[in-house]
This record gives sequence, C-alpha cells and structure tokens, in this order.
Amino acid sequence: MCFGSSLYFTGDLGVSTYDAVALILSEKKVVRFQYCRIVSDLVCTILGYLLGATVGIGTVITAFFMGPIITVFNRNVSIPLRYGKRKDSIFHLDTKQ
Repeated sequence: MCFGSSLYFTGDLGVSTYDAVALILSEKKVVRFQYCRIVSDLVCTILGYLLGATVGIGTVITAFFMGPIITVFNRNVSIPLRYGKRKDSIFHLDTKQ
C-alpha cells in the first residue's frame, strides 16, 4: 500500500483529498511529509473511533507507519525511477533526513 502510494504521488497523477492534506503541508514547509501524514492519519482514526468505527491494531500501526514508509519508498525507489538519482533533491516531498 505504501509502495503504491509512493508511486502515484511521484507520478503526479493527482491525489485524493485525504492524501492532499499531508502533501500540501509538506510543500509549504510546515513539517516533513512523514509527520504530516502521521498526524492526519491519527486525526482520522480518532474521528472514526469517536463516530463508532472499529479501530484495531492494524489501523493504529498503519496510522503511525504509513507516512515514514512512503517517504522511504519515495527516496529509494519512486523518485530515482522518475527523475533519476541526481534530481531527487528537487522533488516536493521532503526526501532528505
């Protein structure tokens, strides 16, 4: 799931509203993408729970780790695949750590 997300973010195919929150905040240099993604995933998980959704361990693990794992795939696979190894510093997702 993280690998697929990384590929379609990097491919500039458009993103869903849910994914756009973290991308826009990271583009504005508010906070790194992985942290924006963790916060947005946690907010949605908490809202879902408060509205009656079932939250299991898989949901919590996904909320905490999807952003960092997408960042790893962006840096090591998707960005080099699309832009080449020398141009990875120009991509809008925060790839430097």
